[in-house]
Amino acid sequence: MDTLTVLDTAVCIDHFRGLEAATASIQALPVAERATTDVTVMALYQGAANREQLTTIGQFLERYHVTRLPVVTAASQRAVALLHDYGLAHGLRIPDALMAALVLEGDYTLVTSNLRHLSWQVHLCDWRRTVRCRYA
Repeated sequence: MDTLTVLDTAVCIDHFRGLEAATASIQALPVAERATTDVTVMALYQGAANREQLTTIGQFLERYHVTRLPVVTAASQRAVALLHDYGLAHGLRIPDALMAALVLEGDYTLVTSNLRHLSWQVHLCDWRRTVRCRYA
């Protein structure tokens, strides 16, 4: 499989809010590299206020050819370990643990606009090289 660049929820929301830098960042990625997690898609769906926004999310994924990464067993197990190690001390929540585990297990790159939210990951040597802020 090609190297994937995983868009987190913050990047998608920035795009939906019309932040041109977010949209440009997504468009700059080669189509074969664009991905997000099913956890991110679920978070976007949960945040939708109406049917129109749900449709917009689906159209975004289709229009930009964003590959969806499902939660697989290895990532689930890694997420459990991450929650054990970082949940209490750093406030790691289930969605972020699953997303982080998927990125780490696949050796993918994460694109986010919210590095502050990922402060707990600086303790993971292999995580630091996977996080990239494409715009801010």
